[in-house]
Amino acid sequence: MSKRQLKAFCFCLVMWMVFAFPTSARAQEEMFDLNAIIIDAELYVWNRISDVLDLLRGGLAGGPGLGAEVAITEYIQLGAYASYERGVTFPHFVFPLWLVDYYEKNEPMFVFHEGRYATAAFGPWRKESNTEASSVDRYFPRHKWDIRAQLDAAFIHAYLAFSPTEFWDLLAGFVGWDPAGDDQRLDYVATRYPADQFGRGVCNILFGVFEVPLNILRVTAAEGDLPGVSKGLGLGVWRFVCREVIGVVELVTFPFGWQPIIEPDYVFPINQNATWRVRRPSFHKQY
Repeated sequence: MSKRQLKAFCFCLVMWMVFAFPTSARAQEEMFDLNAIIIDAELYVWNRISDVLDLLRGGLAGGPGLGAEVAITEYIQLGAYASYERGVTFPHFVFPLWLVDYYEKNEPMFVFHEGRYATAAFGPWRKESNTEASSVDRYFPRHKWDIRAQLDAAFIHAYLAFSPTEFWDLLAGFVGWDPAGDDQRLDYVATRYPADQFGRGVCNILFGVFEVPLNILRVTAAEGDLPGVSKGLGLGVWRFVCREVIGVVELVTFPFGWQPIIEPDYVFPINQNATWRVRRPSFHKQY
């Protein structure tokens, strides 16, 4: 190889390194995103929790009635009842997380109903007569494979349903399969702060009770002793309950890194003059 050819070869090699190496580095960086891996791992845990919550649904109602019904899928049913009731159905039994279902999944927290109901069922045969005064569906949509139990005892009525299809979705989720298509995924574009949300949740749960004495002292100093032990106590208890409930929601759902729901974020803020308020959760705006 001549000296001229060697110079040309070296020049081409340098140019290739200048242009090709950054492209290769970017490609490797896109393939290995540590933040994305961490978020996916956190969401894997959250999605399994969400699958567990989907297993059970329930309902409570009041009004005169009598009877019971048990169903192991729609092919094995037994029971009869008649009632006039007013009640509500809820998606699962962890009440602080009803807020997440409402804002994130755009699903109602409760389905209210009122009316006369009469049902008889045996095996795959089922006869139901309903005269509803309100609500489109008495319960959340039933699946033919659901396992259900209902008791109408005098003036108290209870309903419980277990979903085998959701149980299958839970098992499949452990190996990364999502038959129900309900797993949450983030786009990695919006700004999220999972660590901040985790810290807020823990602090609000542990120290939310201090809202009671702090508000008594604050109102007493501003308005006097009587407002302090009445208005201050009421505000303190209300704000304490808000911090506890929202603290649980934020702790369980911390991988999403939502913006704070309560302002100020913590019981003892740096800015003592901050206005205390509960914001409308901005779940959908985060991803």
